[in-house]
Parts: sequence; structure tokens; C-alpha cells
Amino acid sequence: MYEVQSRSVNEHELFSFSVERQNLLWVYNANLNYVEQLQRQDVSDQLADFSRLGPNQIFAKRALNPRRFKGIGAFISAYGLFTYAPYLAVYVGATAPFLGAVAAGLYGMLSFSESQIVNSISLIKDGSSNHGKLDINIGLTAFTSTDIIVDVKDVHSLVALGNDDLGYEGQDGNVLRIRRYFDKSTNQWVEKERIVTLPGDAIRDRRFIDWVLADKNEESGLADEFQDLLVRLQTQERASGKIGTLDLLAARDQVTILSDTD
Repeated sequence: MYEVQSRSVNEHELFSFSVERQNLLWVYNANLNYVEQLQRQDVSDQLADFSRLGPNQIFAKRALNPRRFKGIGAFISAYGLFTYAPYLAVYVGATAPFLGAVAAGLYGMLSFSESQIVNSISLIKDGSSNHGKLDINIGLTAFTSTDIIVDVKDVHSLVALGNDDLGYEGQDGNVLRIRRYFDKSTNQWVEKERIVTLPGDAIRDRRFIDWVLADKNEESGLADEFQDLLVRLQTQERASGKIGTLDLLAARDQVTILSDTD
């Protein structure tokens, strides 16, 4: 306060900052337009996910992610090196093509070696005691998997694997902790915790997955009621929210046109 009082008029003007009211209005309107465009894109992307998910699915991992594409490329490279090894041996010797084929094959197998990865999450809607619970398919290897039934109160996210800063949804990849679950293979409840990975390259119901990732330790009664509400909303959205491929392309074009005009 003493420094401000001791400044001269010229010094105070140099250290002061003033913004015209019209400039603030422009910044405010620009921010509103940006948020509106993000909402339009989110609605279009969510409708696209609805068209690819099953009737009761809220999450489905993509069959071919970038890691598996690299693995397929490695297998093709290994096959090519093994096939043309006699011809390459004339130029580089027999050892290099053989080692290259083995290394490419090992890298391909490593790309497909996934364990404890969530393949899909579905809602159980059969009116039984498990109604509203989650049916989670977990991949044990590239070719085997197991199914478990989990109450939504017994699962939450430990850490986000992607961007978790302000402005990001935190849904792109997560490590999940499951406190207890029903193992379909053994037909019994398991009270031991289980850690699984929710991959980021997947199709999802964003609102429902956000609820699954949330920590619900202190929301026992309220969690059940909110879960029932989300199940009803999910059923209504799937009944009225699915669109065809042509309609989806038209909707995305409309979003682009509106964004350009804004």
C-alpha cells in the first residue's frame, strides 16, 4: 500500500492495467462459442458411439488399436524376412535375416500380450438380483477372457493413464480397482481386490463411464438410486439416440459448417 501511495501519476499509469469493456465482451463471447462447438462435437461423437455399442453395452474396446497394428506389421515383417531369407543371405549373410525375423516375431507377440484388460462392460437388465450391476469381460490373454459381475459401488478409478489435467475428462485410460466381484467361471463371490486396466482406445457411454470411474465409498444409498436413474436414462437414450451412418456423416458435416460460420 505504501508503494502504491508513493508512486507518481506516470508510474501508476505504467504499472496499471486496464481492459476496455468491449474487449472483455469479445473474449466472453469467444469463450461461449468455443464451449458451444465442443458440446456439438461431443454430442456427435456420443451418437457415433451409441451406434456402435450393443443394446446394454456402456464400454467396448476396439479390436485393432495402434499397438496391435504395430504387432500385425511386425508379424508381416517377420514373414517377409523368413520368406526372402535365402535371397537376403547373398547380400548380408544368413544370420541377419534370421535374427531380424525372430526379433520381429517376438515384438509382434509382445504387442498382443495383454493381461487384465477390460474388453467390454455391459449392464445387466434381467430383473434379477443382479439387475443394474455391471457385467465386465476381462481379457487374460490375446485369445482368452473371463466374465465377472460387479456392483457399481465396488469399482472406481485409481489413476488416469492419460491427460488428467484441468479440461480433460480423464476417461482415456484408467486403472480400476474392484473391491469384490462375482466370478462366473467359478460361480462364486470373490472378496479379494482386483486391479484391471480400462483402455483408452475404446467406444464408451461417457456419462455412465464417468460414474463408474467415480469413488462411491460414502454414497451407499444415494449410489443405488443414482445407478437406477442412469440405467433408465441409458435405456431411453439407446432407444432414441441411435442413428445410421449416413445420418451421422450429415450431422458431422453440419457441425463443421456451424463451426465455420461461427
